[in-house]
Amino acid sequence: MVSASSFILFGEPVASASSLAVFEINPINQTLSADGLAHGQTTITVIDKKTSQAVVGVWVGLQVTNPTLRSMESTYLDWYSPEPGRAFYQTDERGQVSFLMISSVPGEIEYAIFAANPELKNDNKYQDLEQRFKVVFE
Repeated sequence: MVSASSFILFGEPVASASSLAVFEINPINQTLSADGLAHGQTTITVIDKKTSQAVVGVWVGLQVTNPTLRSMESTYLDWYSPEPGRAFYQTDERGQVSFLMISSVPGEIEYAIFAANPELKNDNKYQDLEQRFKVVFE
C-alpha cells in the first residue's frame, strides 16, 4: 500500500499522477444487454509504478472513447457515470475500484481509464492512465 504526493484523499496527499499505473483490469467477458440496467462490474487495480504496490484513495473514472456510444443516463459531464451525478470513485486498500457496467446504447464500447485530482484546475485535474478496455452491449 502506497501513499505519495499530489493526488488528494480527504485533504491528504495520496499519489503522484505520474507514478500511477493500471496493474490489472477485470472486465465483463460476456455480451451485456443494452437496457440501461447494471449487468455486472469491471474492477480496476491501480499501483505505484516505482514500487508496484497498490495505491489507496486515488480517484478513478472512465470515459467512453466514442461519444456516439455514450448513453445519456450513464454519462455525467462527459464521463461514464454508473450512478446519477457521480463519475469518479476511490481505490480501496487493495488499490481496486469497481464500476457497474450500464448502457442503453448497443455496440462494442471502449472505456479509457483516468485518474483525477479534485484539488487541481480543470486542465490539470485529469490524467489518462493510458489503459483501455471494451464491453459489448446488444
